[in-house]
Amino acid sequence: MHYHKLLFIGPVGAGKTSAIRAVCDGHHNLETEAKASDMTGLRKATTTVAMDYGCLTLNDNEGVQLYGTPGQARFKFMWELLANNLAADCAGIIFLVDNTRNYPMRDLKYYSQEFAELIARKKVILGVTRSDLRDDPSLLEYQKALLELGIEASVRFIDARKASSVLPLVEELVGDKVTFDGWSGLVSQALDSEEETLFEEVELPQDDAHFAIQDYLGEEVVMKDSIIDDVMNLKGVRGAVLTDDMGEIITSSIESTDVNDFVGFVAGVVNVFEEASGLGSVQNICIKSSKEDNLSVFLGGEKALGVQSSNRVSVRTLKQQVDDLLQWS
Repeated sequence: MHYHKLLFIGPVGAGKTSAIRAVCDGHHNLETEAKASDMTGLRKATTTVAMDYGCLTLNDNEGVQLYGTPGQARFKFMWELLANNLAADCAGIIFLVDNTRNYPMRDLKYYSQEFAELIARKKVILGVTRSDLRDDPSLLEYQKALLELGIEASVRFIDARKASSVLPLVEELVGDKVTFDGWSGLVSQALDSEEETLFEEVELPQDDAHFAIQDYLGEEVVMKDSIIDDVMNLKGVRGAVLTDDMGEIITSSIESTDVNDFVGFVAGVVNVFEEASGLGSVQNICIKSSKEDNLSVFLGGEKALGVQSSNRVSVRTLKQQVDDLLQWS
């Protein structure tokens, strides 16, 4: 049996697990799902913590092995394992992006950078999910962003739950590498099956403020004053402060004047640093301590968010949680 490999990448909730589950033979699937927590848990019941794997049998001699990366940055070690070892010889990459996230273009840039080496030598298809809930950004905007990133890729709106929507992407990447020519038959079978049923999804309360889909905000991050309350609900967070880009305090739950002033100082000088260093935009700064609390400063738009957290809390995990708040709140 000869197998070709494909790798699915993208942020948490983009549909990687669903896509692999949709097109593969169920008895060959491996999913490493765990209960989702924090902001992710408000959008989906579980999240991938290691990898997804599935196999699509084409005929007696050929098949496609599909690997899916976990979306959260705290599992980055699995990104490296998949990109450099298990799926290093993949025939192509299916890059999924959730169109309902507040800043999907940030996701596009971030994961493009993280998988840059593999993307540079593989064929890539960008699949944009949840366009039925929000169709902005448009396919044209994604194509423009890909060109700016120097990535050659086709772009499609897809429904990751439906095999009929995912199979054409698989065919585009491996169709010229296999003798199998029954792709249209597979899609027809999938369409017949989808008319009868869809995979059962966990229903989330539609009136939940965190579930409500916001208008597309563009690429510039907008920090709402309410983010302070959301951040304070994160495990291990001692306090949070929001400032404007001049360092003036907007709201704070941190008692220490010194900490508030420091966050304000960072917010006030970061623009100068960016111009002087020529290193591009600064998104976050972290000061770690082995004895005292850690301090993380997240920069976006015209505001800065300072988060004081226990030194027992993983800085990478905290960053992921704050990113999720910005993407989904």
